[in-house]
Amino acid sequence: MNRKIAGSVAAAAVLGLGIAACGSSPSSSSNSSGKPLSIVTTALSPMTDNFNPFLPTSTGYLTHSVNLYDEPLMVYNTQNTGEQPVHELATGAVWSNGGRTLTITTRSGVKWSDGKAFSSSDVAFTFNLIKTNPALNANWSIPIPASVTTTNSTTTVLTFAQPELASAYYILQTPIVPEHIWQSVSNPVTYPDANPVGTGPYVLDRFSSTGYTMKVNPDYYAKASLHVPELSFPAYAGNANLLPPCSDGTIDWCGISIFGVPQNYLSKSSDNKTWTASAPYFSDNNVVGLWFNVTKAPLNDPAVRQAISYAINRQQLSTDGESNNEPPATSTAGMILPAQNSFLPSSLAGNLPAAGDQSKVSSILTADGYKLTGGKWEKAGKQITFSISVPVAYSDYYADAQLLVKQLNAAGFNASVDGVPGSNGGTVWAQQLGSGNFDTAIHWGAQGLTPYFTYNNWMNYTLSAPIGKTAGADYGRFNDPAAQAALNAYQAATTPAELSAAIATLANIESTQVPVAPLLQGASWAEFSTRDYTGWPSKANPYMDPGPNIPEMLAVIQQLKPVS
Repeated sequence: MNRKIAGSVAAAAVLGLGIAACGSSPSSSSNSSGKPLSIVTTALSPMTDNFNPFLPTSTGYLTHSVNLYDEPLMVYNTQNTGEQPVHELATGAVWSNGGRTLTITTRSGVKWSDGKAFSSSDVAFTFNLIKTNPALNANWSIPIPASVTTTNSTTTVLTFAQPELASAYYILQTPIVPEHIWQSVSNPVTYPDANPVGTGPYVLDRFSSTGYTMKVNPDYYAKASLHVPELSFPAYAGNANLLPPCSDGTIDWCGISIFGVPQNYLSKSSDNKTWTASAPYFSDNNVVGLWFNVTKAPLNDPAVRQAISYAINRQQLSTDGESNNEPPATSTAGMILPAQNSFLPSSLAGNLPAAGDQSKVSSILTADGYKLTGGKWEKAGKQITFSISVPVAYSDYYADAQLLVKQLNAAGFNASVDGVPGSNGGTVWAQQLGSGNFDTAIHWGAQGLTPYFTYNNWMNYTLSAPIGKTAGADYGRFNDPAAQAALNAYQAATTPAELSAAIATLANIESTQVPVAPLLQGASWAEFSTRDYTGWPSKANPYMDPGPNIPEMLAVIQQLKPVS
């Protein structure tokens, strides 16, 4: 849901000095037997029996079921940043020591799915596991504590070298794994965790390359609150193959891009629902961008990146590539708008024309020493040549890439589509981005409570890696001291004014340096059937983002109830 976030509300949500036990938690009404719930979030076939929660290429991660078995501490509602987070394993979290110490209180009486007792030592072990195996943090952006201690069976104390107030969102969404299982794993980075033991509401039941099912964890501490007895995650080879089963109700909860939502989904059944009943149909929870690999010439030139951004017709991407489901970005600041308008510097408001600005392209490149020769921009005899990497199976991104190539080539660039083929194209593509083996790529942005989370994902080089090594964020290897200083200033902020100042600095760096060219307001793809279950989030009831994603999937399933 689009909403304006007041600075004080954002500060309260982010700084969260006392996240006490007053937040919402799973309901405790009596259990009733419902029907199996089928979920598909991404095209993935064949599936492999890998459920390592930290690996971005594991089946558990790619199908977004991670938190159903390896529960997080808390879950935030990005659709209402003023709300207290949903308490899962943790009942409270309190900052002290100027934002350097976080004391986490966890539930008592919790068991792992193998019957062993859960305690604060498992929480401490998980954070130390990530600390000693940085590759596990590739897609999680979890700040690494300098020390981790436990004071009793329900209290864990994380102490950081610098203030991490802004990172509560990341820290408290860490999936917690069992010490008694993982302590004997020789290589956690390659460990498949084929039969995961967790504290979450579900456990793996049946697995094959064509899909898997999960059943209720008999040892789950809030088992009586669950109304969905079984979950099914079928394998599909591409988005195009997902439309029929999503539309006819074979799949209850889909997370795919659908062209022509009214005729191709909503009209197929009165049970078929989306966030809203009218365009753009979906909630916005990120900024889709064209990510630049800034280690490659001429993309290492900020002027070239700026010019490419101004050459893009975002309205065409929105209309033809995304079927009006994702509005065009309107500011070079690259924020989720209008939800984050309160952070937007007035000088950057509306400065990105929807259809592009060819005169701006010409003035930028001419000043940078380029000349139009034979319809192409050249300098020292070299054209601005690059490819756009996307999985062919991601049909909307593939369409966007084809549109971009036509637009950019007409504007004097030499662009091409690098379509990653095959049913495992998404996995291969993720590996390409992680290793830096790409020129440019269309990719979604990070979710979060303020623009900091977008910028942290785009610019934080401490989360990146040298080419050939796996980056958890900043896939383009953007490394700017001013950006790092502003990110650090935001983390250390203790007032709304300090937060806003850090964001303004980052917004201007994004506008001038363009590590990522903002394209669209990214939709949280969510199509759900009310045939068997009610309680889905919507614009009228925005208790959680409706996308079947990490960690929202957990919080939503906990609220579903059978129709009958």
